[in-house]
Amino acid sequence: MLLWSVTPTFAAVEEPIELADDPFQITDPIAAKPGAAEAAFVGAYERARRGSVRNTGAVETQLSMGVVPGLELRIGQVGAYGNLETRRKLGTVSDALTPSEDGGQAAWGGSTRIGALYEFSDGRGGYPAVAGLMRLRTLYGPGKPAYEAETMALIGRTFPFGQQAIGTHLNIGWTSRLDPQPGERPNRYLVNASIGQAVSPVTALVLTYAREQQERGDRDYSLIQAGVRHRLRGDRFVLGLAAGFGTTRDTPRYQLAFALQWQLSDAR
Repeated sequence: MLLWSVTPTFAAVEEPIELADDPFQITDPIAAKPGAAEAAFVGAYERARRGSVRNTGAVETQLSMGVVPGLELRIGQVGAYGNLETRRKLGTVSDALTPSEDGGQAAWGGSTRIGALYEFSDGRGGYPAVAGLMRLRTLYGPGKPAYEAETMALIGRTFPFGQQAIGTHLNIGWTSRLDPQPGERPNRYLVNASIGQAVSPVTALVLTYAREQQERGDRDYSLIQAGVRHRLRGDRFVLGLAAGFGTTRDTPRYQLAFALQWQLSDAR
């Protein structure tokens, strides 16, 4: 569910507050209600640590639709141009990505994703919100297309804190490459965690850590992000701004990102 709302303090324990989502590399476990449709646009700039091409621009779009209680469908598209070695969301599209690093040539890449999120628990009664996310994605770039299946466990918990709330999120995932090429890693793990602090009914500060296993010989993708999410007047739009830095040589030196999310239709 992309659009987050803040309820009064006495209800914060019962209703999980979405204190992490785009542009932060975390997925909230709360599914959209039946009939609700939500969209998001994310833009990012990354600066690589090494290579002849160090600048990368990326855009991402996603549409989420509530189908039945607890079930949400998601369709997304990612595109990037520059040094694709640092683009974790694209995966490793082929071993032909080396021209971006050594040959001085920027490259185009992209990913198309389709999947579903199922909410097992909505976080009421003092229990964490728990959901599962499964999706298939097609990766394309300088080499031949690749195909992956991704499974993620999504966990979130909101705690009252004064007049506002603190939210914690944990994503644990497993990505499998379908028909991997010789030398490619068939499976990879990811672990993303975040903590968010609501500072007003419409604004939250977020700190996120994202880590994902890469191909053999590469250091794990490891990124720390910090930023803000703000609900605009009218309750249908959320603006997010984030800045981050990598902690390994195969992660961007720094990253700047923004997101605009909006609710297209209400629940039935």
